[in-house]
Amino acid sequence: MPHIDDLREALDRVPVALYRTAPDGRLIGGNRALASLLGFADLEGALAHLADVESVYADPEARRRWLQRIEDEGVIYDFDIELRRPDGSSIWVRDSARAIRDQDGQTRYYEGSLVDVTDKINAQRDRDEFVATVSHELRNPITVLVGMGSELAKNYDAFSDEDRRDMAFLIERQAEDAAGIIEDLLVASRDDLQLNVSTVDFDIAEEVGRVLEVVDHDVTVRGNGASTVVQGDPHRTRQILRNLVSNAIRYGKDPLEVHLKRIDDKVELRMCDSGDRIDDADRDRIFMAYQRGSGEAHPKSIGLGLGVARRLAGLMGGSLEYDHDGTWSSFVLTLPARSN
Repeated sequence: MPHIDDLREALDRVPVALYRTAPDGRLIGGNRALASLLGFADLEGALAHLADVESVYADPEARRRWLQRIEDEGVIYDFDIELRRPDGSSIWVRDSARAIRDQDGQTRYYEGSLVDVTDKINAQRDRDEFVATVSHELRNPITVLVGMGSELAKNYDAFSDEDRRDMAFLIERQAEDAAGIIEDLLVASRDDLQLNVSTVDFDIAEEVGRVLEVVDHDVTVRGNGASTVVQGDPHRTRQILRNLVSNAIRYGKDPLEVHLKRIDDKVELRMCDSGDRIDDADRDRIFMAYQRGSGEAHPKSIGLGLGVARRLAGLMGGSLEYDHDGTWSSFVLTLPARSN
């Protein structure tokens, strides 16, 4: 028979948090992993502070649901709970436990295990938010496409030529928006070797014009008269420009301007707005996939655009950075200029 001290040492070596609680909520036993999980230096500290384990539940109602289930069923598996640590931080744990009863059927105590599933819960929340956001962003243009298409199909002769042209233009604009979202998702899911990026000479000013044709917002284009012919992929460049213009409309402040100029062997495009300076802490994060600025006024978005734009710029031998010169808040795209 193993000595009781040997058994306690064995339990302390188990990496899973083990506990025993009384029906009145007192923590009456556990191991080192439990103390660490709950944010205590040792088990003695946890036992001294937890007169009622309900106090560590972020939602006391969850404790009451847990008690109801374990009393009804005698055992509980994979019950997810959010717990608060003494330092104010929170964790999610997956609780599996059993009610230990005497010969009269009265509960003596509960014993079980806790597994930290914080990362899994947060990842699931991120996935759920991402799917909901993508669905929302795609639903808007698709709703317009379906509505306009249905009206034209059912009542084509009831509209004038001018009305039909306006509706076709609206359909084109919404289709561009939907296609842009899908393109961003495809780029974000591929590595560099799978992306098709061509290299041809083209005038980036013309691509700016193509993008702005379907933008329902005033954007002024300014140049210094120098050549704006670059080397790269015009399709991918339009994808970058759509993201920069959309970002400025969504997050920036009027007036919006595009500034084009040749600098040595590069052509620089600045997407400018008069919005506030982006915090230094956010300047790297906004270029990361599925990240957005931290300002509360920012509406929800997928958080792909700037990261995709920077990646595409790099694949074409260019760059994308953020700058604020005291007047303009700008995203600065540079691409190789055509060799003379």
